[in-house]
Amino acid sequence: MSGTAPGPDGFHHPASEAEIVALVRRARREGLQLRVRGAAHSVSHAIYTDAADGAAELPNRVGVQAPPAGPNLNVMLDRHNGWRVRDAARKLVEADAGIHLGRDPSDPAGAGALERSLLWQLWRERGWTLLDTGGVTHQTVSGFTATGSSGGSLQFSANRNLFGFRFVDGRGELHELTREDADPDRFHALCPHLGLLGVVTAVIFECVEAFEIAGSEATTTLADCPVDLFGAGDDAAGRPSLERWLRETPFGRLEWWPQRGVERVLTWKAARLDSRPGFEPRPYRRFGDDDPEAAQHLIGVLFAIIGNIGDLSAAKPKLEDDFDALRRTLELLGEADLGAAGRLLARALAAAIEFGVDAAITLLKPAAPLLERELPDLYPRLVDLFIPLDADRGGAGRGRPQTFEDWSWHGLPMDNAASDVLIPTEFTEAWIPLGRAREAMALLRDYFAEPTDDGAALRRAGTYAWELYAAMPERFWLNPSYSDGSDEWRDGALRIDPYWYADNAADPVDALFAGLWHLLRDAGIPFRLHWGKFHPRRPAGDRTWVDYFKAQYPRWDDFLRLRAELDPGNLFLTDYWRDRFGLWDVPRPVPREP
Repeated sequence: MSGTAPGPDGFHHPASEAEIVALVRRARREGLQLRVRGAAHSVSHAIYTDAADGAAELPNRVGVQAPPAGPNLNVMLDRHNGWRVRDAARKLVEADAGIHLGRDPSDPAGAGALERSLLWQLWRERGWTLLDTGGVTHQTVSGFTATGSSGGSLQFSANRNLFGFRFVDGRGELHELTREDADPDRFHALCPHLGLLGVVTAVIFECVEAFEIAGSEATTTLADCPVDLFGAGDDAAGRPSLERWLRETPFGRLEWWPQRGVERVLTWKAARLDSRPGFEPRPYRRFGDDDPEAAQHLIGVLFAIIGNIGDLSAAKPKLEDDFDALRRTLELLGEADLGAAGRLLARALAAAIEFGVDAAITLLKPAAPLLERELPDLYPRLVDLFIPLDADRGGAGRGRPQTFEDWSWHGLPMDNAASDVLIPTEFTEAWIPLGRAREAMALLRDYFAEPTDDGAALRRAGTYAWELYAAMPERFWLNPSYSDGSDEWRDGALRIDPYWYADNAADPVDALFAGLWHLLRDAGIPFRLHWGKFHPRRPAGDRTWVDYFKAQYPRWDDFLRLRAELDPGNLFLTDYWRDRFGLWDVPRPVPREP
């Protein structure tokens, strides 16, 4: 396969830096856009080129695997995925842009095997690793850094391992920038770079010795949560404030289920340990002890029904996917006290098993208004089935948090076990200054409590968790925790992630995310958003959100000046990114003479 011609999947697959240079020069010569995809963990419009005139635009959702139709160049770097040691004494490693951090089970090109991943190979062959990982490690090294992704810690960050970048600019010229350059300022433009400065061909890491982690996860009510989510903390009770807990916990995250009648928190925390001879891991179990895959099938079926009550035909593919999951769901519904709505669901599932999913949809369709009215009562009962409190668990460990020990590269990405197919999840990620944590959490608490109608309250909270975790302050220009050391971001950021089940019928922006964005903005709490996740929609010419986010980033204009210098033909600038930065007047690529 030649990287200069597209494959049957619509992507170009260059195998070397030279082939990447050739593709960029072709795009400049022919007046085409060029974009690179990694693991497709970002919204599709942030990844791909624009569609051809008259062609259908891709849905702007996470996990879109195929590029849009048209002549523009969409690139996948699955064949450019090696790594090599630059300086063994300093543990400097140069990783090709297409190598995945960890296993990527959804990689369409077959390059996502664990044994081909960077973290596994570093650990296995050198005994090295990175200081932290994200909650998943499916991403390519270039995709992870391009979007400014981060793990959950105020003490450690993979960004501290970043030593340098090699990239091809919009003229087809190669650059290498490192943090040890005479003037390292431009190095700090590259995490994130959003694919707007060029095509990164390699990321250079300064690794550390491999280490292990030991930790626990408690599932409690708000009252029993080991963290005071909304207050100043209670030292006498050993219950710190959220800000203090984030500061003092080496690695941590909370999953908050704020819905009325649910109101529980999963508190995950871990500490760093030196490697021990003969260490035997006891990994974290994301979905319990028995059968994690079966549990995800169950959750997927329940979420598909809840998220599509108004039009259950939209849930048909999920319900038809696995009849074993339908049977298990029916068993659980029969075992639990779920009220009239639960009994109706049980009858529908029984009909689906006996007569097919169409029969279940026919049975449920006239009852949809009843189910929608009863959902605020039904939903907490369903959550009890798949997220029981520690105090309600049976067995010898009843009432105790789950404990685990693992290698850091395997245990820190605690969500790797969550299937992108069985429970596809999307989110927006709002970063706020750490010192505003108590103010922001009180604002959210009151926002969820305000509606007198339980249905309206559930719509505000959504039917999934809200993740809370932290990130260190950074010098990278467009990183959402950027700080110059003298501003209120100097202590790092609290990140607030409302989850959305991707197979829901509604649009997550309108149904859930916009509520958070407007709540923070209207309250005067500054926030920045993860660049690869959902952002507010902004019509061409409307600068409302453009100007808001511009005010949050002191190096915004510096980044745009560098973008114009490195990509004078605007090969990497799509309509989506024009809208994000208000660059509507910037010309599109035009063909040039050879």
